[in-house]
Order: sequence, then structure tokens, then C-alpha cells
Amino acid sequence: MSTKLKAPIEEYLSLPEGYPAELIGGRITVSPSPTYRHQSICGDFFWKLKSFVENEKSGEVLYEFDVHFDDDNVLRPDILFIKSERKDIIKDNWVEGVPDMVIEVILPSSAAKDTVVKREVYERFGVKEYWIVDPENEDVFVYENREGRFILTCAGKECSSKVLKGFKWGFSKVRSSEQP
Repeated sequence: MSTKLKAPIEEYLSLPEGYPAELIGGRITVSPSPTYRHQSICGDFFWKLKSFVENEKSGEVLYEFDVHFDDDNVLRPDILFIKSERKDIIKDNWVEGVPDMVIEVILPSSAAKDTVVKREVYERFGVKEYWIVDPENEDVFVYENREGRFILTCAGKECSSKVLKGFKWGFSKVRSSEQP
């Protein structure tokens, strides 16, 4: 008697709710819990972005919410933004489609995955803007998707968005001195 193997998306969907996993290229990957600094930076970025978006009435900001690109790729960015006119892609358990902006705050253990593997998925599926935040070096990198390719448009301590005109985020002296 043979047992039918589950498709990767079926395996992913059978994981417990909130399980720290992603489906990348048909393979389930698990991430360790983030550090205090990672959470602090994500929280700061999220609240500044959410406040800006609410003030501008320009869309929706989500925190650690699954994005279903296809049945082989379900990623969970740290933060994502979807413009108002595209909010219909937000479902109860995931985003069914491509966010306008994705933000990843890298950890030493996730740097390669975030800067290479996930970046390639975001680029291939057409995410308009991809922010990589490096807490260790206090650097911000912003990539804009032009004709299916990410182009680095900002690298430094603070960057501005082209997707959300007027929004900028970066490292400050106050944040640099934060300690748990």
C-alpha cells in the first residue's frame, strides 16, 4: 500500500498557526525567534509606516503576514504594504498576490535567505519596492523593481520610498544606543 505524498502547499497549510515557517521554492524553511533588537527595529518601522499610511489613507500595512505568491512560494516578510486600490488581495490567512512594498530586517542567521533567496522571489513576482534593514551595521537598502529587475536606489543610514512618496525611515542616534 502506498502513501500519497502531500504537495508542498498542503504540507505548509497543515503546520500549526503561527509556526515560524515559509515555503520557498517548494521547500519549507523554519526560522528561529528574532532577537530583541530585531523586534525593536521592526516595531519602530511598522508604527512609523502604519502612521504614515493611515495619515495619507494610502493602503494597508501588515506585520509578519503570509504572502501567497504561488503554490511553491509562501513568504512571511517582517512588514509589508499594499496600496488601497489593491486591498482586495488581502485575505483572512494571507495576501493572495504581490505586495507593493516588502521590508525584511535581517538577522545574521537569515541574511543570506533575505538578501539572496527571498530577494529573488520578491523580484521575480514583481514586488515594487524591497527594503532590507541591517541592524548590525545600521544600514538600509532599498531596491526598486524596474522591468522585472531590482535596482538599488538607496543605501545608507536613512532611505526614502518611491512607492510611498514622502515616507522615509532610517537609523537615528537614539536607536543606536538602545539596549535591552
